[in-house]
Amino acid sequence: MIKFFHYGIFLVLLMITLPVRGDNWELIKEDKGIRIYSKSDPSSDFIEIKAVSQVESTVEAFAALMNDVENFKNWMHATKEARLIHRSGKYRYTYYLLSGLPWPAQDRDVILNLSIHRDPETEAVYTRSKNVQGLIAEKQGIQRIQSVETSWRFVPESENKIKIIFHTRVLPNVKLPEWLAQQIYHRGPYHTITNMKEVITHQKYRKARVDMNQLSR
Repeated sequence: MIKFFHYGIFLVLLMITLPVRGDNWELIKEDKGIRIYSKSDPSSDFIEIKAVSQVESTVEAFAALMNDVENFKNWMHATKEARLIHRSGKYRYTYYLLSGLPWPAQDRDVILNLSIHRDPETEAVYTRSKNVQGLIAEKQGIQRIQSVETSWRFVPESENKIKIIFHTRVLPNVKLPEWLAQQIYHRGPYHTITNMKEVITHQKYRKARVDMNQLSR
């Protein structure tokens, strides 16, 4: 049995691209230009997952995508509900996320604070998100995520080429059979990025106009 992390949110990422070698990252899946890594620390109960890919798009499109909470369920794998709770700024908000998991796991939910930022030196757009407690009562039959931080980073590499970097660090609170946990580690981030790469081509994001100077600092 191994500890399991919530895979529907994908929702906390390091502010730099983490190197694989020399930092205990293990490649667990590579397919169609998407690489998924995991990292575990024997001295910590936290589990970390990183995913890396590339797509033809713009940072403005990704800023608009990450600000569109109501559309999260159309690309975040296994998301059953994504609902805005309130905004504290144009690119800073709190939202509720419910994800369905296969038996024998219970569905998971979490409330997250998320902010969208721009790196003025690299022109990258990145998000920061962390769970908060107490805003919405826990529901019977749904497991509330104890602790999770998630982020995305979208880095311009060349004309219209964006590097996608996803990172999550989560404290699991449920044990599942190893076969099921490993299946979820592989599938969750992979399908989320696959969906993201398709959704980002939609006209509402391709033609999005974002004032990059207004992104949260």
